[in-house]
Amino acid sequence: MRFPGKAVRPVTTADLKRAFIDECPVRYNGITYQRVTAVIYRKTPDKAGLLVQGELLDKNGRAVMIAAAERIEVEEPK
Repeated sequence: MRFPGKAVRPVTTADLKRAFIDECPVRYNGITYQRVTAVIYRKTPDKAGLLVQGELLDKNGRAVMIAAAERIEVEEPK
C-alpha cells in the first residue's frame, strides 16, 4: 500500500492528529502502516518541552511502531 505518484511530506502535529482521526495510511522509514492508533505527548528529558510521537499499526494489524512525528509521512490532500 504505497503512495505511487502521490506527493508525501513529513507531518506536523495537526497533520498527525488529522491522520489519527481519519484513520488514513501513513509511511515511516519507507514502510506503509494502516493507520495512526494513538498520538503520544511526552515531556522532553529537560522537561522544557514536548515530544510528539505517533503509534502506527502495521499492515497485518498485529503490531505497532512508535515513531517521532517529524519522521512520519502522509499523502498530500488533493
